[in-house]
Amino acid sequence: MKHSAKIAAVAAVLLVLVGAIAFAAPIKHLTMGTAGVSGTNYPTGIAMCQLWNQNIEGIKAVAIATNGSPHNIDLLRTRDIDVAQCRSLEAMRATNGIAPYPEKMPWIRAITGGLFADMFQVVARKRSGITSVADFKGKRIAVGPVGSGGEVDARETLAAYGLTYKDMKVSFVEYTQGVEMLQDDQVDGAILGLALGASGMTELMLDNKTIIVPITDQALANLKKVNSAYMRRNIPANTYPNQASPVPTVGTPPDVIIVRDDMDADLVYKMTKTLYENLAVVQAVSANLKQFTKDLVLPDDQMLVPYHPGARKYFVEQGWLKP
Repeated sequence: MKHSAKIAAVAAVLLVLVGAIAFAAPIKHLTMGTAGVSGTNYPTGIAMCQLWNQNIEGIKAVAIATNGSPHNIDLLRTRDIDVAQCRSLEAMRATNGIAPYPEKMPWIRAITGGLFADMFQVVARKRSGITSVADFKGKRIAVGPVGSGGEVDARETLAAYGLTYKDMKVSFVEYTQGVEMLQDDQVDGAILGLALGASGMTELMLDNKTIIVPITDQALANLKKVNSAYMRRNIPANTYPNQASPVPTVGTPPDVIIVRDDMDADLVYKMTKTLYENLAVVQAVSANLKQFTKDLVLPDDQMLVPYHPGARKYFVEQGWLKP
């Protein structure tokens, strides 16, 4: 009898365990689109996903490398990813169906304020004789992969000087390969989609054979005709080795984290809350991310894309946005 009782007790425990497993809440998997593995966005995505996994019960978030903002938008469109880093300007264009986006995507929502502002970084080998983007005509130039944010920058920068890809020999490559091609004299110049202070630019400037090419006021005026959100920015002196003077360039509004509008509002609230309550972890990824604070949680009418209701709820609770 005692033996039978033990068997019955064990069976009862097993039934309870099986039942608990059966009714346990399923893990929600989240995939985050970033950019190339060698830039700032990829490690930023990894840091954010780790924070979400550590602080939000029932999710498993992973960051993947992509070709940047336009690619991320398309992956969100096809629901192959759930969350993404994105340039505000690209998100706004996609929302409104502005070229190169063939259709409106009104479902794009921001779950953060700004992360950090991007700026164009145009470089050339000294021996090429290039001192202006206008000098790119007839030269060998590296730009980002087709459809990437950096490649969009390149096209629009060249257009501001009356140039197109047909005026030069173009290599569409990841920025790390672009840096290597410059170092090996395989190209004469490049328009690199990099965050300010990126290690690849630092490496490129070490041998003192490369200059940073300025963008003129007239070119900026031409760019603003394409989109008024472009703004004058400067690369401060000594940002990179052998760069003794500031270099005028062009910047875009800060990057944001975006999702679809149908993502669960409670989950978005938790994701947003987790990031802003652990800012130091994200900021440690790059000096650029020191900009990622509540100060870049802009009022609704200053955002290029709307906030997701879950994120907005958190910002209102903090007093950063009006109800």
